[in-house]
Amino acid sequence: MDIQNKTILELVNDNLLTLKQVQDLINKNQRKAARDAKKARLEETKTKVSESLETLLKEPGSTVKHRTVWLSVGKEDFTRDEVLNALRALRDEGVLQNIKTSNNNFQVFWAFVKQEEAQIFGSINDIKE
Repeated sequence: MDIQNKTILELVNDNLLTLKQVQDLINKNQRKAARDAKKARLEETKTKVSESLETLLKEPGSTVKHRTVWLSVGKEDFTRDEVLNALRALRDEGVLQNIKTSNNNFQVFWAFVKQEEAQIFGSINDIKE
């Protein structure tokens, strides 16, 4: 048993901490670690999705379906939901818009925001080669 565990044990023995409080702290730390890992994974996925969209949406007015993006980034490397969450995050950041042609969820297309809106955030056309 290392010194940190002895210290916690001493605090429990001295009735300054309960075992439930120690377990609550451990659980809280595990939840925070899981949230941090999820955020890091989202950022990694957003980067890959953005890189893929630069190719898929190269032509002005182009649209793409979620599955096409998922296959482009590699469905072995990223889950369907991870790619969808990345697309939604990019939409929330004003980079993308989604276009529904009907109430069917399989007919949702993704595109860069309209040019007039894109000027606020920048667009792929602003990149100098």
